[in-house]
Amino acid sequence: MKNLLLSSTLLAGLFSFQAHADYVAPTQSISSQAAQYAVMDINSLSKAAKAGQAGAQFYLATKYQYGRDVAKDERQAFAWYKLAADQGISSAQLNVGRMLADGIGTKKDEVLARQYFEKAASHGDNRASFNLAMMDEQKKNYIGAYQWYELSTRDGMLDNKVISLSEGKKTALAANLSTEQIRQARDRADKWIQAQ
Repeated sequence: MKNLLLSSTLLAGLFSFQAHADYVAPTQSISSQAAQYAVMDINSLSKAAKAGQAGAQFYLATKYQYGRDVAKDERQAFAWYKLAADQGISSAQLNVGRMLADGIGTKKDEVLARQYFEKAASHGDNRASFNLAMMDEQKKNYIGAYQWYELSTRDGMLDNKVISLSEGKKTALAANLSTEQIRQARDRADKWIQAQ
């Protein structure tokens, strides 16, 4: 119950929907054991993060990102998120992708952003799939966008708000796609899931 309350509190205000889904707080990808990092003092948290604890790295990144208990520093936030992301924390992968896509705390790099979004999506994070869809839609790759929106609506994903938004996006895209293109996008989504 404590973890559920913590996750619910941290997930408030999840989306701003400018160019990408907003930054996220930890989810089930960070084990309940790591929830201790959420209440740790900054010195202990820094020590655990420097010792390589992925959960601590994630929480330290959020502190730097929002300036909680430390001075706000987006470069530090990016560096700590990246360390956690490279250890397989899907929420960190999503945040690294977002920061790379927007050039926040690091140089803008859409190719690398896609790679991090894909890593998070491969863990079943529909927020990452949604970001990939938005990237494809902005580039007028409507079949690719439909594929990623389709993936973000599948069972086993994390965020119901994203599922609803994706359903609407799919409906809008369908008006510009043929039946064959929609089938092709759904087949790509199926193959993506099978490959994971």
